[in-house]
Amino acid sequence: MKEHDEFYIGWQDKASPVYTGARRVFFWISFFVMISFGILYLAFEKPFIDSYFDYVNLTKLEGTVVEYPVFGLKTVVDNRTVTVPLVGFGKFDARPVLDKLRSKANGQSLGDFKVTLEGTLIQYREKTWMELTEGEQSIISMDKTDRSATQSIRSGGEQNISGEIVDPKCFFGVMNPAWKKIHRSCAIRCISGGIPPVLAVRDGEDFSDYYFVTNEAGRPVNKEVLQYVGIPLHLTGQVEQVDDWKVIKINSRGLSSVRLDYSGWVSECRTAHTSHP
Repeated sequence: MKEHDEFYIGWQDKASPVYTGARRVFFWISFFVMISFGILYLAFEKPFIDSYFDYVNLTKLEGTVVEYPVFGLKTVVDNRTVTVPLVGFGKFDARPVLDKLRSKANGQSLGDFKVTLEGTLIQYREKTWMELTEGEQSIISMDKTDRSATQSIRSGGEQNISGEIVDPKCFFGVMNPAWKKIHRSCAIRCISGGIPPVLAVRDGEDFSDYYFVTNEAGRPVNKEVLQYVGIPLHLTGQVEQVDDWKVIKINSRGLSSVRLDYSGWVSECRTAHTSHP
């Protein structure tokens, strides 16, 4: 070792100027690199969608139960008559609550009852969902009514629609972002748990329309669409407007994952799904 070389021994009170100087330079360079990276990241990051999940508060909604295209409550939100789809806590649907309501109805149509439910609201773009956080305890009241629930159903004929299948609970507010590859594994588990799949349609950089995906009889197709979740695709099927929601009814030929701009990415997603069922 050369005579002018300096080194630091841990029990010394002070390190040598050469030792401290080099580390001071390293610290400031690292500091400015991290700050610059953070600024660039924020500058180029795309904004989240303006969704909302009121997980702190429980809200009561009164209305009539509908079961098509999904389990929901037809009610008034922000002075508008809407259908609020209902989901359970976590990655599950609200079937236990639906079964309890059916039991209390004693074989009568659920549409003949006025129901008050309590849960946490999920909202995005004038669409509202409710998580029945307390399970069967979410049922506050159920009373017979003279006015049965009615639904407006209009056929839109067969259409071919491009979009992405998402799990709506996360998409409409519980998580953000909740689409594409970054959310695919979570969405697969939500849909596997019974949460109804939704085809979200893009308009440029934003989403503009939503369709519940069912089979030709209007029944769930959760298992059938799992391999296509989070992948840009085309769906062909009969379209219906049910009150303020849309439905696309597909058959076995209605699923076609075609999106040339994302062909490599689609292959990557399918490989990941095969490796992580």
